[in-house]
Parts: sequence; structure tokens; C-alpha cells
Amino acid sequence: MLRTCVICCALGGVLGLAVGCNQSKDTKATPTKKEEAVAIYKSDLDKFEKQINDLKAKADKAAGEEKTKLDTKLKEASGKRDAAKKKLEELEKAASDKWEAVSKEAKTAVEDLEKAVKE
Repeated sequence: MLRTCVICCALGGVLGLAVGCNQSKDTKATPTKKEEAVAIYKSDLDKFEKQINDLKAKADKAAGEEKTKLDTKLKEASGKRDAAKKKLEELEKAASDKWEAVSKEAKTAVEDLEKAVKE
């Protein structure tokens, strides 16, 4: 009887360990809000980079007063793009407790870039 009890307890323990060890969770790390913000801003910058390249192509083809206007717009948009890239770099390097403030600044920089490209 004692032997049967020991064997049952041993099997129960082994079974319990086997089941407990196989509870697999999704091991993929979920992106943090900071990482999501960085990804969104990078996507926005890529989109505006294409628009700036289109603007540059238009400026190269234009002549006279139209070329002057486009060159001015291109210069402004390029400056805003550089500022937005700098803010994005700051956001990527920001500490976990300070990233939200930097994210607001990056958002403002991206919005300024959007205005410069669309005007």
C-alpha cells in the first residue's frame, strides 16, 4: 500500500511538473508606446520625404517666379524635415520616464513639416 502511494505521488509530481512547464506564453515582445510612437513618426517622415523629393523635382523643372516660390518652399520644408528628424532621434534616445514630453515635441515637429510640405 505504501509503495502504491509513493508511486502515485511521484507520478502526480512528474505530471504536475510536465504540465506546469509546458504552459507556453507568447514570447514575442509587444512594442511599447514609445516604440509605437517612433514607428509612426518614422512612417510620417518617410511619407513627407517623398513629398519633398517631388517638390524638389518640380522646383528643378520650374522657371522664373514659380521656381523661386518652389525653392523657398523646398528650403523651408527641408529645414522642418531636419528638425523633425532631430526630434525623432531624441525620442529614440529618451529615457522611459521622459519620452512622452519628447514625443509631444516630435509630434509638433512632424505637424510643422506637414504644413510646410502642403502649403
